[in-house]
Amino acid sequence: MKERKVPEMKNRFTIFLIGLVNAFVGVAQAQEAQITVSADQANHRVSRYLTGACIEDVNHEIYGGLYSQMIFGESFQEPALFFPLKGFAAYGGSWLPKGHELWAEEGGDGPQLVRDDLVLVDGEAGVEVFFPDNRSGNAGLIVRVSRPAAGADPFIGRPANGPDRFTGYEIALDTTGHLVLGRYRQRSEPIRNVPCDVPVNQWIKLAVRMNGNSLEVLVNGKSITQYEDTRSPLVSGSVGLRTWQRDARFRKLWISTGGTHREFPFELAGKSERGEGLSGMWRASRRGSAEGEYALEKKDVFAGRQSQRVTFTRGEGELGMENQSLNRWGMDFKANKPYEGCLWVRAEKPASVFVALESRDGSRVYAESRLEAKSAAWERLDFALTPNASDKAGRFAIKMKQAGSVVVGHAFLQPGEWGRFKGLPVHGDVAEALVAQGITVLRYGGSMVNDSDYFWKKMIGPRDRRPPYHGTWYPYSSNGWGIVDFISFCRAAGFLCIPAFNMDETPRDMADFIEYVNGPANSVWGGKRASDGHPEPYALRYLELGNEERVDESYWQKFKPLAEAIWAKDPDIIVVVGDYAYGKVIEDPFNFEGGAVKTLAAHKKILDLAREHDREVWFDIHISTDQPPSPNGLRNERSFIEQLGKISPGAKYKVAIFEFNAGNHAMKRALSNACAINQIEQIGDKLPIACSANCLQPDGQNDNGWNQGLLFLNPSQVWLQPPGHVTRMVSRNYQPLCVKSGVQDADRKLDVSAKRSEDGKTLVLQVVNIGDKPVSAAIRVSGFVPSRPVAMVEELAGALETVNTAEEPDRVKPKESEWRHGFANAGARYTFAPYSFTIIRLE
Repeated sequence: MKERKVPEMKNRFTIFLIGLVNAFVGVAQAQEAQITVSADQANHRVSRYLTGACIEDVNHEIYGGLYSQMIFGESFQEPALFFPLKGFAAYGGSWLPKGHELWAEEGGDGPQLVRDDLVLVDGEAGVEVFFPDNRSGNAGLIVRVSRPAAGADPFIGRPANGPDRFTGYEIALDTTGHLVLGRYRQRSEPIRNVPCDVPVNQWIKLAVRMNGNSLEVLVNGKSITQYEDTRSPLVSGSVGLRTWQRDARFRKLWISTGGTHREFPFELAGKSERGEGLSGMWRASRRGSAEGEYALEKKDVFAGRQSQRVTFTRGEGELGMENQSLNRWGMDFKANKPYEGCLWVRAEKPASVFVALESRDGSRVYAESRLEAKSAAWERLDFALTPNASDKAGRFAIKMKQAGSVVVGHAFLQPGEWGRFKGLPVHGDVAEALVAQGITVLRYGGSMVNDSDYFWKKMIGPRDRRPPYHGTWYPYSSNGWGIVDFISFCRAAGFLCIPAFNMDETPRDMADFIEYVNGPANSVWGGKRASDGHPEPYALRYLELGNEERVDESYWQKFKPLAEAIWAKDPDIIVVVGDYAYGKVIEDPFNFEGGAVKTLAAHKKILDLAREHDREVWFDIHISTDQPPSPNGLRNERSFIEQLGKISPGAKYKVAIFEFNAGNHAMKRALSNACAINQIEQIGDKLPIACSANCLQPDGQNDNGWNQGLLFLNPSQVWLQPPGHVTRMVSRNYQPLCVKSGVQDADRKLDVSAKRSEDGKTLVLQVVNIGDKPVSAAIRVSGFVPSRPVAMVEELAGALETVNTAEEPDRVKPKESEWRHGFANAGARYTFAPYSFTIIRLE
């Protein structure tokens, strides 16, 4: 018996030694630090508005995001697409199938052929390329494609922006002997040229492997180059072909993803499928033997430059058009839930029009309603549809079932009250997620306000009668959701709202705006507000003039009359200067570097003006929070605040940061945002508002590099990204008094802020560890004795590049736990996880 126990004792002793060694190793690996908090030394009050967000229509935050309109392309302003091949849309060039090959002729400056029914995230794509001669130019694949376009822009009648009007990656072969790898965001962004054998008169296999933000290119099965897009990766999109100033031939275009291989044949489309005359966000639909035509009408249009005609000429069945929302990702229909909408139509002769909710391919009809077009003048036809089944990727159809012709000027579809937020034209699930995120202030602005046609008077009245315009981020923008809709939403959600305005608004129009939002119902513009459905004043208190402006003499000349017109109508309005960024510490306010502006001379004039009128003026500056250690103490911003106080003594002013900006929405951005909030809390009441851009983002929508949504969504789901969790954590643990705190950390990996309640019963510590190792810290607190031996801890931790996906929306999320701190013995020690943001709540 004893002989059997000896090995067992040895094993136990060995396990004990291993555990002891591991414990020592863990302590050795954890860095040492000391955090001190003087809870009885309150430095200043902490603003409730440091957990804000900036929303605009970049990456379709509004149209395709928050706005309840389910149709994308509702005003039919997009130019017609050309479908020479089944399943493909052509953007310039000549694409002719010959047998199993596709001949791309008349090369030109970058014509594109893009698969119309595909959104690919990760996987592989490939094609075989043939060059009949060694002329200069290139040809190959484009992947993760969105927003393709070609030719002149018919909406505004100006030339296209060169040959680079698409968003995606280019992988092309050039017969001079190299591989071309480039990124496009409506402009060319070359990545690299790699030497490569490119023979003529033989087929060459070209392929690309896509995994997250990494690309690997293979030629004839051999890996030629690998690239990791760490700055602004394009995450999803379609697949296509592109040539540049030469002829080429293609065959065997394919993709492989999730274990499924798919090849796309090159086949001519029939006339009914080619789509000529059909606005670009819509597709032709047909059943039976029905035949007809589509045309974009340029006369007697409903709005903008064109309206859509549909003509059923002969046959039996149905002919019409269908819409599958933004990027054709489908519409989410809930069974037995009502949907409502309207069409604006005209018809020279009475005609029946049907609207329907259908499956993506049209094989199932979930709900249908018949409408009668009776007038040659524009008339509004309202409808209600209740689907008999659920579908997460359906479509909306407008169709005819007998001979006739109608012109459609506007189409609108939204969920009933059940799916909207407090009766507003806002998706309920998105709005509720923003409220749950803890957002306290929302700024509606950004580059969208700089467009030459962005004016508030075009954004009021019936939303289907508002004129579309050439937007900054999308050239066929609708005005269905604008500044006043934003204000209504913020009031309903409980957010402080700050709208931004184009600097070319006139003083008269800005005075009218103030009367519209704040004037009594018996005033001219207050009466207009009342007739628009809001009899009570909005009580707006903040507005911004411009966005990322060069604040110089030119800006001052526009600012002065606008501000004076605003203050004359409502002296309590705080006007915010749409300033930009300052890249260096300012020592001489009238001679410095680090930005587009080299002097604060115009700032002095603005401050002097505010002082003369006994008004307060704010300045909006933007910072980068792409990844830690930024923002690195906000030294430049602190100097800007200090210099403003010096150049106009006695002027009342504050500074706001309306945009934390980044090229990503990963954990590294979350840590940087947390550092920014910590550091802003230390500045005090001169910096009372902080907002992170962008408020939200449709999944896979990254067509301009600002891939930084706090909240992501698709037609049926909403989820937070890591930076969004930071906003929520800080907001739900808010305390009003910033107390003295400090950290001794040899490796400078910890960033700390501490706050307490008015009654002194709650103390909150916010600690960011930007390092890749755990940091063990001794925590010394004076002036506060916890009554509870256990603290509540909320920790967000993860690898720097980690993001949350629709498939794994909780890959990174805060973990809550209890910590028995031991402060009764005069001190405590806590180990902060690598790459983490931790909030400790002591009570």
